[in-house]
Amino acid sequence: MSHEARKGAFYNYLNLFLITVTGMFLTPFIVRNLGASQYGVYTLVGAMLPYLMLIDMGMSKTITRYVAHYRAHNDTESEARFLTTTIGIYGFISILLLVCGGSIYYFSDKIWSEQFTPDELQCVRQMILVVVVSYAIIIPGSAFTSICNGCGKFAFPRIVQPIRHLIKVICSVALLLLGFKALALMTLEMALSIGIVVATLLYVRKHIGRKHIFASSRLDYTPILKYTGWMALYAATCAMQWNAGMIIAGMQLDASSVGVMGLGIMIGNMYGYFAETINRMTLPRATRLIKENPTGKEITQSMIEVGRIIAIVQMGVLSAFFVFGESFVEKWVGQEYSKSYIIALIMMASWLMQLSEDYGNALIEAKGRVRTMAIINFIAIFVGVIASYYATPRYGVIGLIGSLSGGTLLATIANNIYYKHLLQLNIGNYIARVYGRLTVSTIACVTAFVVIRQYAVDTTSWAWLLGGIATYVVIYTTSIYLGVLTKEEKQAIKKYVQNKRG
Repeated sequence: MSHEARKGAFYNYLNLFLITVTGMFLTPFIVRNLGASQYGVYTLVGAMLPYLMLIDMGMSKTITRYVAHYRAHNDTESEARFLTTTIGIYGFISILLLVCGGSIYYFSDKIWSEQFTPDELQCVRQMILVVVVSYAIIIPGSAFTSICNGCGKFAFPRIVQPIRHLIKVICSVALLLLGFKALALMTLEMALSIGIVVATLLYVRKHIGRKHIFASSRLDYTPILKYTGWMALYAATCAMQWNAGMIIAGMQLDASSVGVMGLGIMIGNMYGYFAETINRMTLPRATRLIKENPTGKEITQSMIEVGRIIAIVQMGVLSAFFVFGESFVEKWVGQEYSKSYIIALIMMASWLMQLSEDYGNALIEAKGRVRTMAIINFIAIFVGVIASYYATPRYGVIGLIGSLSGGTLLATIANNIYYKHLLQLNIGNYIARVYGRLTVSTIACVTAFVVIRQYAVDTTSWAWLLGGIATYVVIYTTSIYLGVLTKEEKQAIKKYVQNKRG
């Protein structure tokens, strides 16, 4: 992993740590100070944000892929012409966003008038207006982060995220203590996001250069839009993969079950963030590899190198959650949310291999062959969603998450078949090298702690949780270093530590 990628991963993990720690204290503070009414409208509008990002239509990943491709071929002119072309596409996206958002604003009284009071409805309308206008800037502005990713400049776009989060926490507390409500919090969040856009733009102009962004002529829109369309389908599938669970739960279960489902999916999505920290930075590496026209053996080795890093992290998080997750959930939010632990655990387990193999998707993107991948994943996830709709009335939230996870496993199997066909990946060698010794070591660590838990005085105390998790991390890390890492990986770690000390 490059120096920039290591720094980017560290800043992503730092951001995740800050979100997790501050969220444990900030969320109850926000709920108490906003009150049930204001918190309800705040979460309602906040839930729209991921879906608004779908209007990006896959442009972010498209920009990363094409910039990485032109960089690998040292084609500065085509890179500039491509980015100039994307300005026109983003202009259309911004207009589309304003039209869609304006429609939601205009018809909001008809959509929510029966659920909300006039004051609540007015607050919703104001927040929608702030979000729509802001996202007309934020979505095109995300192109600058994509440019950084395509150029291998991972550190800056990620170091600004923990800074943004700390500012958000401090300002949110101040606004609530001063008596401001949901509209102020949403405005703060949008202002900080626009600030990130401006900061990243300035970084791109300084460290990448204006000549790489603007050109006097454009490329043909057609191939770009074809690629973007399939990436949009893939992005929509990723959004549907677990969020559909909330929609189905809201249609067929009671409010408490929806809350249990929502908490479980939130925890599971945090698990996915660990893998995305590395996966988001693999496309430039994949593009350079594909440029060299590698053999199946070389692709397999490259996927093993990346997959091992992700799998070690993901297996550690999954196994720690298996041991301590139930006690943590019950201690944090109460025993009535105990099923959230099962939901998150099922979600994590089904997602493990797919997340650690995501570098294969980056290789396919580098080849420009995303159509089949997008269709495969859409069909598999859609089958899981349909199955969950019929399983929920009989089996509740467990049937719901089980069906969605079944769709995820189906997508993983189909993707492996496609990797073997398109990339000539040696699946057996990959699984043995990535999961063989890692699985044995993890089972040993989990078994030891399960035995210890049987003799613990109070497994629900914070002392047990914090002390146990810290001890588990030490033991797991030690077992990985001694029993899983190869000689080359150990040497790479020693070299990295020596460079840091030097």
